[in-house]
Amino acid sequence: MTRPPKRRRTVFTAGSAVLLAVAGLGLTAAPAQADPPPRATCNPEIESVWDDITRATVTPVVTEFSSFNVVPGTTGQQQQRLTEMTSITTKINNTAEFNLSYSSTLGQAGIKAGFQVETGRGSTRTTDTLRTVNINAPGNYGIFRGFLRVDGEWTRYLCARSGQGTGYWVNASASANGSGYYTTYGAPSEGVVICSYPEPAGTVREAARLEVCKH
Repeated sequence: MTRPPKRRRTVFTAGSAVLLAVAGLGLTAAPAQADPPPRATCNPEIESVWDDITRATVTPVVTEFSSFNVVPGTTGQQQQRLTEMTSITTKINNTAEFNLSYSSTLGQAGIKAGFQVETGRGSTRTTDTLRTVNINAPGNYGIFRGFLRVDGEWTRYLCARSGQGTGYWVNASASANGSGYYTTYGAPSEGVVICSYPEPAGTVREAARLEVCKH
């Protein structure tokens, strides 16, 4: 099996205008390359399926959001209820009702993307949308919750039996359910951003800051 790449820890520093902020994920995925099984042979008793992720695109998505303006003399504690902007659902071939055997497909997508992703049926929807933060400077702020969404294509290999405990990998892309599309997502990212303070490109924090600047 292909080993996942080592993760690099990225540290973000909050702007002086924000007293409380939660750093977002700053991870992006390199374009996925064709990556067939690491061995030509296989054992159908223990490794019947292998999934190749042929494309993995990472997009920061803000799922809940609230923007507000702090004027001089009104700094301090702020309580905001976030509005749901969108949600992300794990899908195989555009359906959320996929067979759980596809968990390995989503797991391989996480390896390609470079961070852990949801590998089962799931959604980012939440009912906990009330947030309280402390602000110590005026400005246009946003409170957010979001995720790194991973979309792409996959191809399945099947272990064709050639003998007792032996077999060889066969590309099943031409067969039904042998290839298709997927959507999944990483860990949640929450925090506070201000329009005047740039955030790292490709992060949920920067996507949230751009939302603040629209208002």
